[in-house]
Amino acid sequence: MRMVTGLTVIALLGFAGCADSGRTSAFDSAAKRFEGKLEACEWPGVPGDVWCGTLEVPENLSVEGGRMIGLRVAVLPATGDFGPAADAVTFLAGGGVVPATRYLPFFADAVSRLREGRDIVLVDQRGTGGSNALECDLPEPYEVEDGSDGPEYEEAYVGAIQACRDGIEGRADPTLYTTWNAADDLDAVREWLGYDQLSLWGASYGTKVARIYMRRHPERVRAVVLHGVVPIERSMWPDLFLAADSALTELISLCAADPACAEAYPDLETRFVDLLERLDSNPVMLRVPLADTPGDTITVPFDRRSLAGLVVGMLRSSRAARAVPSLVYQVSNGDYEQITAMQRPGAASPIPRGVYLSIACTEELPRLTEEDLERAHSPTRLGSGEWVDEEMRECEIWGSGNVPEGFWAPVVSDAPVFLVTGSEDYITPPAYAEWVAGHLPNGSVRVVPQRGHDDLDPCVAGLIENFLIQGRDTEPDLGCPEDREPLPFQLPG
Repeated sequence: MRMVTGLTVIALLGFAGCADSGRTSAFDSAAKRFEGKLEACEWPGVPGDVWCGTLEVPENLSVEGGRMIGLRVAVLPATGDFGPAADAVTFLAGGGVVPATRYLPFFADAVSRLREGRDIVLVDQRGTGGSNALECDLPEPYEVEDGSDGPEYEEAYVGAIQACRDGIEGRADPTLYTTWNAADDLDAVREWLGYDQLSLWGASYGTKVARIYMRRHPERVRAVVLHGVVPIERSMWPDLFLAADSALTELISLCAADPACAEAYPDLETRFVDLLERLDSNPVMLRVPLADTPGDTITVPFDRRSLAGLVVGMLRSSRAARAVPSLVYQVSNGDYEQITAMQRPGAASPIPRGVYLSIACTEELPRLTEEDLERAHSPTRLGSGEWVDEEMRECEIWGSGNVPEGFWAPVVSDAPVFLVTGSEDYITPPAYAEWVAGHLPNGSVRVVPQRGHDDLDPCVAGLIENFLIQGRDTEPDLGCPEDREPLPFQLPG
């Protein structure tokens, strides 16, 4: 235990008033800077100061006098004594796309060094959260008569997409809820709040928004972090299931090379394939709780696609992936307790389906070639291109916008860029970061060991903080404790 000296006690007690004074000073400074724009607000899970407001922007930036939409803005003001830097840090969320303000508690807690000198600005991208969200009320299989994802459910789902599209038309043109419009919205927020520049932190899909902002507003960029780099110049969709299947193969090999895992799960691949075939011919009916009302339960089928989807999701995180062998053996032995605990029918997705379709139907699906589609439909243990077929049917209803000339060209920039990815990220593998960095003279690629697409721990966050504070890659030590030994597999008991 660290001893508390008398001097420390004096510092803690005698200067408490100075700390309060500093906080008051920071609050007054923010109040002055944001006067008439943002107001102090309370945010669940955030104990400190938060400033909230709405900026009205044109929905169609090329039409004067057209419809205006509100963008929800939340700011965590800099905590240091010397006021904020001229550039703010803004986070561009992934998922295609999750509301950025959803991450406010994370930034309030996890990046204290970064917050000392810079405001954190979070803007819900148009079509999400508090920015004219393109939400759709879509059914789940259990809400349809036969309870499966068969033809009846497909018909009900497509009908709901059509109803959503019809209902949104009165307040939004879905073809305008795209990445380049989001980038221009972000610059409007920057100008409104009075920042000279922005330091961008993009994650997954957010790395696309960051690079389009770099292209459209190059003079307004101080530094950029691209975490889990999504390519613009080629589609990643044809490779998703092939990459997930390769990640599963690598995981099985890691288990076989680990004495404890190999002993506990000696025939993992055979067990998994047999289990898939069994569930394909004979799905198991599970009694599971509803997300919103856990006291209520329903019966749902658990089949081949259910198991494959679960494994695909677990492979997104290196730590979660280490529980896959245990899960496979449990289910193979007829133990569905863990599976039941993981099922939450009725849970609302943080990604509005409408804005996802606005982006996908305009920026991804139209550029898929016959060769891309053939690759996407390559059979794997975890599925193939059924989801592409489903989204194409949805896009026929939803419609698509016009892509600006040169949108899919590589982004070239002299800005300092830190491209960070996990060695086990099958969704946005290190090769994507290397391709993108080839057009960024001041780009620096960092592959962090034993991390997947969804892994953002103190080590990775620290690397990103260091870069954004310095405005350059200072090559900090990567010696996180979890990197020195292989991640442990979940073992029986």
